[in-house]
Amino acid sequence: MNVIRKTGPALVALALALALPSFALSAEKPGKAEEPLTALVGATLIDGTGAVPIPNVTVLIQGSKIKAVGPAAAVKIPAGAKTIDVRGKFILPGFIDCHTHITTESTALEPYTDSRSLATLRALQLMNRYLGSGVTAIRDVGSPIESMMALQKAGASGYTDTIRLFPCGYLITTTGGHGDGMDGALAADGPWAFRRAVREMFKDGFHHIKISPTFTPEEARAAVEEAKTLGMHITAHGGGFSDTIPTTMTRIAVQAGVECVEHWNEMEDDVLDLMAQKGVYDVPTMTIYRESYKRDDISRFLIEKRHWSQALHETLFRKARERKIVMGIGTDAGGAMYREMYPKIFFDEMKYFVELGASPMEAIVAATRNGALILGMADELGTIEAGKLADLQVVAGDPLKSLDALGAPELVFVGGKAHKF
Repeated sequence: MNVIRKTGPALVALALALALPSFALSAEKPGKAEEPLTALVGATLIDGTGAVPIPNVTVLIQGSKIKAVGPAAAVKIPAGAKTIDVRGKFILPGFIDCHTHITTESTALEPYTDSRSLATLRALQLMNRYLGSGVTAIRDVGSPIESMMALQKAGASGYTDTIRLFPCGYLITTTGGHGDGMDGALAADGPWAFRRAVREMFKDGFHHIKISPTFTPEEARAAVEEAKTLGMHITAHGGGFSDTIPTTMTRIAVQAGVECVEHWNEMEDDVLDLMAQKGVYDVPTMTIYRESYKRDDISRFLIEKRHWSQALHETLFRKARERKIVMGIGTDAGGAMYREMYPKIFFDEMKYFVELGASPMEAIVAATRNGALILGMADELGTIEAGKLADLQVVAGDPLKSLDALGAPELVFVGGKAHKF
């Protein structure tokens, strides 16, 4: 074998020749353009943590995230940043609705005339209406998976420009259980069927799960174990018509390890104690219950045999607040109320929290930070802090004086993109 040995200048020339092509390519490759900067200046900040509002702040947004936030004197605005003067106004995080069914029919005939495409468009319309009200993220806790998958993919592909959606896919219940037969529910029987249902939802791209009674302890544990194995978040419908007294479905779900419970339906104090001890969240949905009682939409069985009343839900809310159980804002409107009440029902729910003893600041925290905790997104959403996603809103009035200032923001950001109204 002939070996050519080069030394001195010849070796250096060869090394340069070999290096030249890669050097030329790297020299020609353009550097990544710096993401644009936007500075909101002069407003009072209510950051979602419950902290005292800060006047005359600067919120610096770069790309999809908050780069800096603080008093104007402490935040330097880089040259070339777009500046938006919001003096005299208030900046808050985008709100989060933790309990929706956004494909729900809005008339009695639609279950018979609907197509899946129409249901998807109806859901998109609600998302857009929420955008205009300052709600920037929602959790759907049971809808047809084709619609949920389409909306998720449309958002990821840039086909839609709206709020964030965190869907559970199908609500997982049992044969004859709460939700069985609903368009957006899946009946499963036995622990292995529950495991498979959770796996199917994960396979279809969902990262949240909702289970609904009547389930056994074994079924609930199987769903929780599978969800945790797959890194999913799991919530449970709190009792209701399918409850079993005195061994409530809420007790079974909490003992099994769910992260959240939907609604305040009848339960014993020791279940509330267990929720507080384990840090289980709740989404009360108080307003839709009050409206349902007004419209005589609550089962006569629950009223006459189980002695349900609005006072029952309100009492549980107060007991939960005494125990410092973290609660988020959820709406759950359906049927005719779907068309009539959105998006106002979200703000009615915040006001109901105040009626039941919460301060306006607590209601705002419930709609922001607590919502992010329930979604498992507290590192990215729910408060206005450097490094988090720039989901925020600018409102004209002081919401701590009146929550009527909410619901009609002048400016909304979702992932750093501005929407003016």
